[in-house]
Amino acid sequence: MGTMDSNRTIAPARIAPSRAATLFASAALAAVAAAAHPDAPPPAWRWVRTVNPERAVPGTIGPAIAACSGTIVTGPCRDADIGDGMPTLLLHAIRAGFGLPSDSTATESHPAGDRGAGFATALAAADRKVVVGSPFAGCRRAGCSSGQAHLVYLAHDGTRSIDEIACPEPQPASEFGAAVATDGLTFAVGSPRHDGATWDTGAVDIYELERTDLGPVPVHVARLLPPTPAASARFGAAIAIDGDWMAIGEPGAGTSLPRDGDVHVARRIAGRWQLTCSLRTSAGVHGWLGASVTLAGGQLAAGAPIARHPDTARRTGAVARWALEGNAWNRISPVHAPDLADGSGFGLAVALGEGFLAVGAPGDDEGGEDAGSAWVMPWSGGALLRLQARSPGAGAGFGAGLAFGSGRGRTPVGPTRFLAVSGRTDPEQPPVPGSVELFGYRPPDPLLVAHPASPQSRSASAIAIAADASVTRAGRQPDSSARDSASGP
Repeated sequence: MGTMDSNRTIAPARIAPSRAATLFASAALAAVAAAAHPDAPPPAWRWVRTVNPERAVPGTIGPAIAACSGTIVTGPCRDADIGDGMPTLLLHAIRAGFGLPSDSTATESHPAGDRGAGFATALAAADRKVVVGSPFAGCRRAGCSSGQAHLVYLAHDGTRSIDEIACPEPQPASEFGAAVATDGLTFAVGSPRHDGATWDTGAVDIYELERTDLGPVPVHVARLLPPTPAASARFGAAIAIDGDWMAIGEPGAGTSLPRDGDVHVARRIAGRWQLTCSLRTSAGVHGWLGASVTLAGGQLAAGAPIARHPDTARRTGAVARWALEGNAWNRISPVHAPDLADGSGFGLAVALGEGFLAVGAPGDDEGGEDAGSAWVMPWSGGALLRLQARSPGAGAGFGAGLAFGSGRGRTPVGPTRFLAVSGRTDPEQPPVPGSVELFGYRPPDPLLVAHPASPQSRSASAIAIAADASVTRAGRQPDSSARDSASGP
């Protein structure tokens, strides 16, 4: 496998930050104005509402989140100390329009009701298919934390079905399902603690749907292993898919402490998946690079949540970016958030959608210690917009999970697209039910017609565990006690 080296850095054009109207009542006028002036900045993302569980049960909504087909999928919180958590995920149907109202909320449970499985620790969704990771399952079958993954089908009539995605080589403590990704046709499941040449080198298994008399069935087609296996490198801690391309994070790669991290690219060529290159990034974007990855439409971003800021030298985190030109991934300017403190975890979560890049910083202290924040900017360049929870609170870890989506239906006014942001539970505080904040906007469209959201493939790379157990206030590597429960870098 080669290493892609690019001597040039492509600097995106600067775009002035948006100053859109405060209320979405002016969205129609803003859309028409944007259409009349195509060089005008895109509308800003604005807080719309908070999605709460119908029953205020502690731990109902955690950090794992995905979106597709007008539906937000959320996983529960998990008590990392005792390995317990609700074996249920929630599906929230979201409509376009003022308030992005919910049509309904449904639930899907682990087939065996296993509270220790870590059901929905990782989520990915596309084209009415949801991949669910349960990295701590397996005690009764293949050994504790060998892991499981399931595929949930969302039918148009509102019914659902669930199939298991079988691991081809189950191994105790490998945590199969700690990271999952899909573009609706291909599915990938990471086992970041798979033991290869040494411990925790990692692996990624790839599946495709095969039509049978009983319906579509996920069939294993490939297993990818790290090009240079290294202890605790955790290849497959984050995954993202878009068509024939796949991005794989290996946040523990490198020889220095803390680890620099690495991002690898795989490609499907003549029907076969193979690793093609490792992406280079600037020296200032090292520090668990690959803890999160996102890939869509020839754009690739990867978080390095303990990278040093080039101006302050604080370990605030950063996001590396690449753009596909022909068959080559060329590096473009990285993203650093301003005025963050050590341990903010900027880059622990990333997502692409609607021409925007979203970044989570669940350790941001602006609204209280570890209250968290999310950031969004146009991919083509411009200012970062800081998003905070409606009621920020210490330990909320806002920004631990991100997902772009589109509300169902058409509307002449009000937001049609949304960015959903989830948080994590502070393990030192009593559990709370959890919630998701929706930020919305109407894209410039002179016809005022809601279009389906652009495809996205984001990785839910055990963000809950990485945020809770891996990033400390000083930005250090997790200690041995954290390693027992953490599948982050």
